[in-house]
Amino acid sequence: MIANSVKAYISHMCYIEIITIVFLFIPTIVFPQGSKFYTEIQIPVRDSQSLAADLYANHQSIAKPVILIQTPYNKNSYRLVIPHLGVMQPFPYDSSRYNYVIVDWRGFYASSSAAVAGYDRGLDGYDVVEWIASQAWCNGKIGTWGPSALGQIQYLTAKHQPPHLICAVPLVKDFQTKYSDYYYGGALRKEHIETLERLGFLTVQAITSHPSYTPFWKALEALNAFEDRFTIPMLLIGGWFDHYPDDVLRAFDDIRNNSAPQVRNQHKIVFGPWLHSEIDHGTQGELSYPNAENIGNDLALRFFDYYLNGAKNGYPLEPVMQYYQMGENVWRHVDSWRSRNVKTEKYYLHNNGNLRMERSEDSESFSEIIYDPRNPSPSVGGARFNPFDPSVIPGPLDQRLLVESRNDVLIYSTQPFDDDYELSGPITVNLFLSSDRTDTDVTVRLCDVYPDGRSMIMMDGIKRMRFRDGVDKEVFMFPGNIYSVSVELQNIALTLLKGHVLRIIVGSADYPRFDRNLNNGGMLYSSGDTLVATNRFYHDKNYAASVDLTLSYKTTTVDADIELHVFDLYDIYPQPVRTTGFISFSLSNTAAVELSINDIVGRSLVTLISGPLASGSYTSRIDVSRFIGGIYMAKLRVDGRVKYEPFILLK
Repeated sequence: MIANSVKAYISHMCYIEIITIVFLFIPTIVFPQGSKFYTEIQIPVRDSQSLAADLYANHQSIAKPVILIQTPYNKNSYRLVIPHLGVMQPFPYDSSRYNYVIVDWRGFYASSSAAVAGYDRGLDGYDVVEWIASQAWCNGKIGTWGPSALGQIQYLTAKHQPPHLICAVPLVKDFQTKYSDYYYGGALRKEHIETLERLGFLTVQAITSHPSYTPFWKALEALNAFEDRFTIPMLLIGGWFDHYPDDVLRAFDDIRNNSAPQVRNQHKIVFGPWLHSEIDHGTQGELSYPNAENIGNDLALRFFDYYLNGAKNGYPLEPVMQYYQMGENVWRHVDSWRSRNVKTEKYYLHNNGNLRMERSEDSESFSEIIYDPRNPSPSVGGARFNPFDPSVIPGPLDQRLLVESRNDVLIYSTQPFDDDYELSGPITVNLFLSSDRTDTDVTVRLCDVYPDGRSMIMMDGIKRMRFRDGVDKEVFMFPGNIYSVSVELQNIALTLLKGHVLRIIVGSADYPRFDRNLNNGGMLYSSGDTLVATNRFYHDKNYAASVDLTLSYKTTTVDADIELHVFDLYDIYPQPVRTTGFISFSLSNTAAVELSINDIVGRSLVTLISGPLASGSYTSRIDVSRFIGGIYMAKLRVDGRVKYEPFILLK
């Protein structure tokens, strides 16, 4: 049992979480005399309790900035990881420049005795930050880091605005708690919620007692909408295979738009081809992604260096958002995910299993499946989360053997693409369904099919039919009537390469990722009889089932059609001072162009060009005599895409 649990973590979770499972069974590790490289400390908090923590400091007599990690997963796990950071790098660790404090949450592990029901752990975060700032080994500057639950407590801490908290790096986490964290399309995220219960965060019963979007959830969401309280710069890190990629994207927009005005332009985000527990890993599921390793950690250290150590490392020149375009396996830069130049393209489902841009002309056409809740279609890969089961492998996995071979799913595929086909945004599958039951589920898996036949799941989703008109109300079906239903899939950046195929798999179960529908129309998440459902999916000229795909305008990388060069902008004393510099760029097509010069923190100083330009090469002059010496960047925006070119002006 212990061996299997450890194996599960090793296979599917980050190194910190791997070691955590060891401490579930081995609470105390004895180190040889003289090998202890941390100091156990107790941190007092305002209600006369104290929290257990470990301090990692090479020389406690030297005051350094401190990186704070607040964890519910046992601080002791870092004791096993930190000595081996030359082999594995699970978090941004640099003992030469930083001291580290790792604290057990109130009510967890060594801080168990401080448990107080309903206590705001953000207050603990405030107290811990301010206590650290008063210690001789801290120079008064503190940053925070951590994924998932460790990201959530960073938001809660920042909300209370401790004076010595300078910056934060939350990974794979939204600051809000809401209905969709626990339900997808009205169906319980079963496996995920059961895992959270085993980890001690909640009970399944507490969640299933509120199965629809009631005032309970609305009040909870309002309570957690506090982004206007953030007064520090943040670096967010997310992944396309995460549980909640759309929520992290939305959270970033909220923070950019509503946090304190003085820091709004300092927030940045990185989105890679990563699972929730495998940030910075190059292999996800059965696929590998080059140039995706240690991206988050490296940027986090640059972020900390800039804000905590005052390093002149050009961090502000980093784009607002960096994201990984899977398939092409390249990094792209944009100012805003929401404001990119995109369009929607529609593919229609046909009775022969084709996905085509032409609508079906059939007068009546449907495909039928038999859904038996006692034998539901299994979840294979995708955004699964069950680290306690070694058989659960998340991420992109081949669906052919265990899913597509079944007779309770329908498969629709495009023809192989003649050119690269660039998905860049959300996807919606619009279906028409009739059933012989009053309630059932509709599931969708989206796959990238390789020329060798591998059908790799990239995302999935579900809609419970009683919630087809909104998760705030239950509207049951009349057997035999045809109903429209849309399944919303998450945002994604995926290029289907030439020769690849886009496939969707339609069914009525995706278990245990999502709870199975018993088809009986009874009270949700209570015992009852299971009924077999006959579900018909229509795709004809009257019921034109379709897939709405969000695409970038172009299928080539930004660098392929935008060239930007800065030259003759270097003045070196005592050489004669030049007053004119030049910036050149070229376009491969007619586009809306804006060329500007920005300072190191991203503020626009002068706009050189703004307006439409035809394809060709251009050179813009700039009067450099008006600028003092320093680091600047040329910023070229072309149809919403952006390229930066930093330069140094020496005077």
